[in-house]
Parts: sequence; structure tokens; C-alpha cells
Amino acid sequence: MKRILILLTICTVHSLLSSCNIGTMVAYIASPDPEQEALFELPDVPTVVFIDDRMNALPYTRLRRIIADKVTDELLSRELLTTMISPRDVMRVSATNDKYNELLPINELGKAVDATVVIYIEMTLFDLTNDGQTANPIASCSIRVVDVENRARLFPLETGSLNISDKLDHIAPNRMSSSSEARKLSEELAIELADSIAKVFYTHTIGRLGENLDRK
Repeated sequence: MKRILILLTICTVHSLLSSCNIGTMVAYIASPDPEQEALFELPDVPTVVFIDDRMNALPYTRLRRIIADKVTDELLSRELLTTMISPRDVMRVSATNDKYNELLPINELGKAVDATVVIYIEMTLFDLTNDGQTANPIASCSIRVVDVENRARLFPLETGSLNISDKLDHIAPNRMSSSSEARKLSEELAIELADSIAKVFYTHTIGRLGENLDRK
């Protein structure tokens, strides 16, 4: 419906100068949405998602679970993987070793929970406001996929990690007016970021020019 309204608006304006090409409009409406192919196809082996926030980018510890659980649920629901290990298991292993200042390598974290592959996500930014008052949520992270047994990076091959950024658009500026609202906003941003992370691993539709106003 949005696409039809956009085309009708364009044609109305265009008709003031020339006739609107109905054939073009019909072809546009009938054509499939453009797609972004998966950047990497995960091997179907026991996999775990681990969120590394040693930079303390996340304002609440719970957000680590929200992001990891959302990515896990997306990959399972789309049947990209058969077996995924609960992110909470690997978080417990990490927390125990961090307590004694013994930072485990990624492959050792995977081995500790019987994972064959680790989707390693390092948080680099998570801000709800840039002036302390007005809501302007933005987050970023880097991701890599690690083969536990061979201690090898499966993805990306060209660089050390893939950087992902996301933000929430059309947010009421007063969403930072209370701590409860700020917490809700942080959870919305965490879910949005997790959705973008999951999309790295499957083909998905993307908006066309003019339809992308409410997207990142």
C-alpha cells in the first residue's frame, strides 16, 4: 500500500508537467522487492552466540541477554541452524573466568559449552542520547564467526570483523524523560541491533528508494 501511495503521489506531481506512464507504475508495483543476500551461510553445527561487552557500552547487563537471545531465536525460527546452545550458558562461563581475571579465548568459551561455532559479537557503541536529554538511539558492534576446533575465523575472511550499526528512527524526543522510558528504549534498540545481526546470515528484502523513510 505504501508503494502505491508513493507512486500515485509521484504521478500526480509528474502529471502537471507530462502524462504519467501507467505502464511504468504497474511494472513497479508488480516487481518483487529487492533483496540483500546473506553475507555468510552458517554451517549447521552446534552454535552459540556470545556478546562481549568488556567496554561496558551497554547500560544494563540484561541487554546482553536480549541481543543474544534475539539472534538465537531468529536463526532457529528461520531454520538456519538445527542446534543452538543457550547464550546464558556461555555467559556464565565467561563471568566465572572474568571474576578471576582469566579471559578465555573465543574458542575456549565455545569448547566450554560444547559449541562447534561461536558467533562472537563485541559491543562498540550503545547510546540513547547525544546530549543527555533528547532521545537519539544508536548502537554498533563488530561480529565474527569462529570455528572452535580449528581456532579459525570463518567470517569475515577479508577483515578481522564485520562492523554493524543501527539506530531507531522517529523516536519521540521525550523518551528520555524517565528511567523506565529510557530502559524500554534501550531494549527496543537492543532488539533492532539483534535483528540486523541475524540478517547477516540470511537473504532478506530491503526497502526501495522512497520506501525507506522509517528504516535505518
